[in-house]
Amino acid sequence: MTIMLMGVLCLSVRNPAGSEDTSIASMINIAGLQRMLSQRIGKAYCQLGLAVDTEISRRQLHEAIDLFSANLVKLEDYAASRPVTDQLQRVRDLWTPIKAVAGGPVNLEGAKWVAYWSDDLLFASHKVVQLLQDESNTSHARLVNISGRQRMLSQRLAKLYMLQVWGVNTLTIQDELETAKNEFTGALAELEVAPENTDAINRRLNMVARDWTWFRKAMNMVDTDPFPKTVADVSETILVNMHEITRMYEEQADKAR
Repeated sequence: MTIMLMGVLCLSVRNPAGSEDTSIASMINIAGLQRMLSQRIGKAYCQLGLAVDTEISRRQLHEAIDLFSANLVKLEDYAASRPVTDQLQRVRDLWTPIKAVAGGPVNLEGAKWVAYWSDDLLFASHKVVQLLQDESNTSHARLVNISGRQRMLSQRLAKLYMLQVWGVNTLTIQDELETAKNEFTGALAELEVAPENTDAINRRLNMVARDWTWFRKAMNMVDTDPFPKTVADVSETILVNMHEITRMYEEQADKAR
């Protein structure tokens, strides 16, 4: 599953830009994927440096770089309003140097650089999601945004954890990790009580909640008994389930148009 994950993510985002049936919910989903990919790139880069599933991590890194580039073109082709166009230019300006470093030699200094600048890329990509959600102005689109952001947090948490294992255990990293944990917990609780949930969505959310309990325990043991392989694997499982939940919310949003 891990090896094929990026293909799954790419194929399950429906209605590519340029098609007649492209929906704004689909674009919110794609823009949300960009947030996730900004953190996935840092996570995979750190996993390579730590020799965690080396071949899989290398494939994850290069597939994430390729998918971010492809999605950016889709969003630029779709963008109709000036605010979205301007924000996407900001994303591209950040993306060009990050792509160069992330695709180059893997070392600790590179990890620190990618981790720092990937956060700027995350914030810029998140602004694109917010602008598209504002244009949609529906509750379903909001759920696409929230669930899509959980995908990002699964990768951000793993990235911050890997940095700690690699020795970048600053107070800032610790604070960011705690903040991300709290954000994931809060958003999961909000999604679990959403009236729009179907039985299928609730089943997936239950799976995420189960994995989240173990994920948090593993991350809390980083100083005493680190489990980078386990954290890498569980972050992938949560990502897959949150991506499927996002897809189902997207379908609801399309039907509500």
